[in-house]
Amino acid sequence: MTSAGEYEIRVADDDGDGNDALRSNKTFDTVSVCDTHVVNDRGAGEASQGVKRSTPAVAASALGEKSRQFWREFSWREASGAMGDLGTFLPLLVGLSVECGVDAGTTIVFTGAYNILTAFLYEIPMPVQPMKTIAAVALGDAPLNSNEIMVAGLFVSGVVFILGATRMMDTFNKLTPLAVVQGMQVGLGMLLARKGFLLAVYSSSDTSQVRNMLGTDGLLVTIIAMCAVMYISAPEYPSIRSSGVLDGGERSKRRRHYIPTALILVIIGIIMAMTKDGALDGLSFGPATPKILTTSWAEAKRGIINAGVPQLPLTTLNSVISVCALSKELFPASPASPSSVATSVGMMNLLGCWVGAMPSCHGAGGLAAQYAFGARSGGSVVFLGTCKIILGLLFGSSLLNLLDSFPKTILGVMLFSSSLELIGMGLKTKPGWQQHQKYLVMVTAAVTIATKSTAIGFAAGIGTHILMEVQRRVECDIDVDSTSGA
Repeated sequence: MTSAGEYEIRVADDDGDGNDALRSNKTFDTVSVCDTHVVNDRGAGEASQGVKRSTPAVAASALGEKSRQFWREFSWREASGAMGDLGTFLPLLVGLSVECGVDAGTTIVFTGAYNILTAFLYEIPMPVQPMKTIAAVALGDAPLNSNEIMVAGLFVSGVVFILGATRMMDTFNKLTPLAVVQGMQVGLGMLLARKGFLLAVYSSSDTSQVRNMLGTDGLLVTIIAMCAVMYISAPEYPSIRSSGVLDGGERSKRRRHYIPTALILVIIGIIMAMTKDGALDGLSFGPATPKILTTSWAEAKRGIINAGVPQLPLTTLNSVISVCALSKELFPASPASPSSVATSVGMMNLLGCWVGAMPSCHGAGGLAAQYAFGARSGGSVVFLGTCKIILGLLFGSSLLNLLDSFPKTILGVMLFSSSLELIGMGLKTKPGWQQHQKYLVMVTAAVTIATKSTAIGFAAGIGTHILMEVQRRVECDIDVDSTSGA
């Protein structure tokens, strides 16, 4: 069965500009050319010194070239894509800050820096989002404090960093059947769609109270936002594409996909949030002051056992394996490698959690969300990171009231619509796939949805894969025996 590390990928995006297929890693080309030039012109000893002297200049030149590339490719659509994952980021950030004492100002600045660094590292809109299991445990019936949350993040990041640095993550990726990965994507997409729908329609988490029709968090806002997003994002019918309509009409249909939907929704949401009572109370200039982590053994033990251990499978599977598989599908010219992503997740938190930044990771849902709303290059997350850093330095944690006032209806609509991209990627079959591979996708997705756990879904998928392999070998042996007897 095809593994997640080796499968066919499409050459270009249906509605993209095709630039992804033309991208190459200019940094390495520049370094290799420079180094070769130095070695050919001088002796071996001088070459070594020349390379060392030229390395800072080469790195600066490469960063400058990437920056110019991001600027050339940047558009309102890229800015819209940058906002695509806020439906997950904002509710968890506000919840952890209000309920658990996580420093919102420090988190905003550090996640902004993560955005910019990963943009230059991968050259794709690699997302930075909260570690969801840690957040869910921290906000549960037995809430965790800030120290316990940070220790949980450090534990997960330390393990993932080791897996990435030793390249064990690449081996794990090659051994994982692609159908299992896509099943997790479908299951996670369905769970995110459900969460977005509940957030947009219900005012209570147990679905006992439907939102009022009017108001900034009313159903009317949900209906209008949902209709707008679905109209703009939905693909054309094949019959319309091939019916030979007038050029002007065809261009008009394509142009709607370039409307910066998420950016417009975020701007409208901020304006609506500012009209709420108390939204601007306490807003003041000045960044938050990071606090060095100091924790007790009891807090460390509770954080690791209650939140760190449950988070580890999700980070390994969704934040590394699944996001890398999705990056190969969406950006075939510049896919992310599992070891690189694992190392990135580890380094982010091994630095940020020590000063109070919310535990963060990458994720397939975030990448699909940003792609669905228009992100096609690293420039989109550079824009997002820059906005975060500016806001974090200007207002710090005093932004919390305003962020908490952002309409949940709009966040829910954004989360629901962006999850459809992840579901679609998971349902896409590869050339040569047989029925047993589709069956494996369905089993993994169904168990993931039923248990609300990608780890259990992954275990079910792997178990089914092993059973089908045993079945294949047994039946092959039976067929061979039957043929020999005949």
